[in-house]
Formats: sequence, structure tokens, C-alpha cells
Amino acid sequence: MRWIRPSDFKSRQAFLHAIQSEQADIVQTEDHQWSNVDLDPSPPKDRTWNSWVYFAFWLSHAANGSAWTSGSSTITLGLSPLSAWLSLAFAHLFVTALIVLNGRGPSRYHIGFPVIARSVFGVWGSYMVIFMRAVVCIVWNGVNSYYGGKLVSVAIKAIWPSWGNLPNALPASAGITSTDMAAFWIFIMVFAGMSFIHSRDLRYFYQVKSVLVFIVMHALLIWWMVKAKGVNFTVFPEAHMSTDSRAWLVLQAFNAGLGTASSLTVNQGDMARYATKPNDPLWTTLIGYPIASALPCLYGILVASASKKITGTALWNLWDTLDYMLDQYPESENRGARFGIFLLASILALAYVGTNLAINSLPFGSDMTAMFPRYFTIRRGQFAATMLGVCIVPWKILVSAKAFLTFLSGYGYWLAPIAAVLTVDYYYVKRGNIDLPHLYTGAPTGRYYYTKGWNWRAISVVILSLLPCLPGFANSVATEPLNISVTSQRLFYIGFVLTYAIACVMYYAICLVFPEPRFDEPFEALADANDAREAAGEKLIGTDTVTAVARDEDPSDTASEEKKDGADVYVLSA
Repeated sequence: MRWIRPSDFKSRQAFLHAIQSEQADIVQTEDHQWSNVDLDPSPPKDRTWNSWVYFAFWLSHAANGSAWTSGSSTITLGLSPLSAWLSLAFAHLFVTALIVLNGRGPSRYHIGFPVIARSVFGVWGSYMVIFMRAVVCIVWNGVNSYYGGKLVSVAIKAIWPSWGNLPNALPASAGITSTDMAAFWIFIMVFAGMSFIHSRDLRYFYQVKSVLVFIVMHALLIWWMVKAKGVNFTVFPEAHMSTDSRAWLVLQAFNAGLGTASSLTVNQGDMARYATKPNDPLWTTLIGYPIASALPCLYGILVASASKKITGTALWNLWDTLDYMLDQYPESENRGARFGIFLLASILALAYVGTNLAINSLPFGSDMTAMFPRYFTIRRGQFAATMLGVCIVPWKILVSAKAFLTFLSGYGYWLAPIAAVLTVDYYYVKRGNIDLPHLYTGAPTGRYYYTKGWNWRAISVVILSLLPCLPGFANSVATEPLNISVTSQRLFYIGFVLTYAIACVMYYAICLVFPEPRFDEPFEALADANDAREAAGEKLIGTDTVTAVARDEDPSDTASEEKKDGADVYVLSA
């Protein structure tokens, strides 16, 4: 992809031609473009993430401030610290299984979520779920950027104490101060610069980050434990309530824990596609993710209890805990300590950059690439994610503990049925067999064209499974309470689990009653065939194989001719 030249601005056609995305193996023969270099299966040279990279990535994910705050903010609702942490820890164990299940297909076929979604929802129907995920990615991108900006503000204050005394030129209705806004934009500028680096090329960054993040978080915990002279959970007495009310509160905390990671149940494919071997993301995710997610929850609760013992107020944000630490060291006497806090805040802020890139920016970039493949690449999409993350005004979302828990529960509820349908479709309906050339054509003869490009089975299941919790969701986001039943409110407390279970059962049943054509091959036979062809030096897809699908020809015949000429080859056909 070349740089834009002055001559490219001479006409609209010249400019559009200049900004077109790079094309890889497929020359598009249809009016709508379905492929570009980032949508095609990742070539072997890009599959550089081994098991240690994935393990380091999940450990570095421990700098997840949302997990930290979900732990400490849950106890403000009335749960004991132990009940709050156990609810969240079990939620992370549960969601780990979902992450691994939905990462298998992309690691075998080396394609991201937007492309594998075509096989499930149809080549046109996939746009619906791609858009749903893109919205979630933008929300999390903005929230994490705000977290990072708050940490940048603490880092600046550690070096220049006068930063905290600058006058605020913004009105109270803005919900943010001038200094926090400036720090937010500093974070955004750094993040925007790193957005031009493809996330698959950041493996060394994540390995270094995994070490630094754990050092920082343990340093933070140790400081507060020493300051408070140990842990005292009695500062958070469990609220007096009935057994029934306590059970629903635990379920709400469990659901909030799922909410912090719900995007990963569909995002994993965008990282798993770069696996050196299909099993590289398996055990490292099963071990690394529960540790990386449960520890911040525990540390958040411990620090919240220590801060309440010392100050009388539970500090449940990372920047508040660091800011309090900074206030204990006047500039003239403790420059070394202030520099140490500067390092803590800076490393955590940089960690948010890395987490945002892989968990939110990369998936959104993939989604934009799928929706506008002629003009978008993952890098361009990542930059767009950075700008859109500003537009959602993330500081308005994180107003209080209750609002934050509502936000977590709400957005996870929307992704649960998508994750469920992906799992059931890959392991039961398709039995791990995906016909790659058919993913890159919108021709009616394509295997994944279904009914005018939409798989009505998957689409209807996603929509119907959302209905039971819809009243509760509407009530949670309404400015004034709606007149709904207690049952409707409580159904929303378990929105992720309920919608996931409903979607699994419904999709399994509907595919039994209205089966779709599938391969009579063993599990992942087509993936094994792909591996064999690549080992022989052949490519997975090419122009001729995709064109053959559009013409309703057998791609295997094309492949046989291509093999003679040493050209592009593809998998066996049904």
C-alpha cells in the first residue's frame, strides 16, 4: 500500500482509487468486494503467536481496570468481600471455557471473527452481528482510554505537583476536569500512534508487559497492605437481607463478572488466527485468563478494604488509589517515592494501550475491514476506533458503582447469543468443517449464501434469545424506573447466562428440525486438508477457486488444474 500523492486529489475517482485497500490472493470478480489482505486467511509468515505469547498476553491482561473495579464496586451493593470475589472468580472460569471454544475455529482456519461469522449467519447476515460487536468494542475502547487518561494525569502530577492545582475551565455538566481532559488526549495521541502497528506484531510488547504489570500490581497491593497493617474485611459488613435477595445479588455479581469478559467470547478469533499451532491458544488461555482476570478482582477488593480502613472511603479506581498514595509524599521530601508512583501510573497507562489494541481496537478494525473491505484495513479500523472511543464520552459511563455494574451487565447481554450460536454451529452443525472459498463470495451458489445471504436460523435465534431480558435491560438504562415486574428485573440480573443458554438450546433444536447441508466428513477434516496443502507449499485460496464457486463449479476441479500449474490451490469440496 503506497503513500497518498498530490495527484490523487485531482478527482474523486483518483482519490478513491488511491485509498483502496491492499488485495492479496483474490482478484474480486463481483460488484461487492468480500476480500482484502486482512480478511483472507493469515499466511504462515503472520502466524507468529506461540503458546508463550498467548500466556504472556493473558497475564498482561491483568492490568484490566474493569476487572479491578468490578470486584471492589460489587461489594458496595451489599455483598461480603468473599462472596463478591468468589462470584466474579467463578464467572471468569466460566467465560474462559467460552473463549477457548470460540477460538478453535479461527486457529484452525486462520480467519477472524467477521469472516467466520459469514459461515454461521450468512455472507450478508454476518453484517448484523459484526455491527453489534463493533458497538461493544467502541464502548470498551473509550472506557479503557478514559482509564488510561486518568493514570496519565496521576503520572504528570507525580512529576509536576502544580498539575493538580490548575484551574478547571470546564463546566460541572461536562463530567470531566480540564486536567483530566488534557491527560485523556495525551493518552489518545499515544494510543493513536500505536494503532498504526498491527496487533499481531506486538507479541514482544505483550511479553514485556506481562512482567511489568504483575510487578506494578503487586507493588500497589503491598503498599496498601503495609499502610493498613493487614486486611480487615469487617469494614465491609454484609448487608442484612433475605436469602432470596442475597442469592440474586450473587447472581448479579456473577453476571457482571461475565460482562467484563463477554467481548472476548467473540473477540478471541481475531487473536487466535495468528496462532503458530492450533493448540497454542488452548492451555495457555485456560490457565492464563482465569489468573489474569481473578487477581485484579481480588486486589481491587483488598485495596478497597484497606482504603476504607485508612480513609473511611473505599477507593475502587486505580487512579484514586495512586492519587492517594501520591498525596502521602510531599514534593520537597519524597522525590524518589513520587518518581516510583510516576512509574506505576505510566506502566499501567501503557498497559491499557496494549490491552485496548488487542481486545477492542483489533476487533473493531477487523469489523470495519469486513464492512468496508475496499477501503478499510485493520490498521485504518484501529485508528477509527481510537477516534470513535472519544465520541462516546466514556467518563459519563463510569459515574458510580451501580451505573458501572449496570453497564457491564447490559453490554454482555447483547453478545451472549452471538457467542452461543458460534459455538453450537462450529462443533455441532458444521462439525469443524468450513469451506473457505465460499466465505469470499456473495453468489447465490455459495454454500454460505443461505436465504438471500442470511441464515434465518442463526439470526432468529439471536433476536429471540434477547427478548426475555429486554424489559430488564430497558429498565436499567431508563432515566426513570419503568413499571416492570420483579421477575423481569431479576431476569436481567442473569442476562448473559440466560441468553447464552437459550441461544444454545434454540439453535441446536432449530438445526435439528430444519437441518442445513453439511459435510459428511470427520471433525475438522477440511482444516486437516488445508494443513496438508500448505505443507506442500500451496495456498489456501485464490481467484480461480472463488470464481469457480460463483459459477457453481467444483473448486476441486479448479484446484487440480491449478496444481499442475503451481498456482493457487484450495481445500477439498463437498
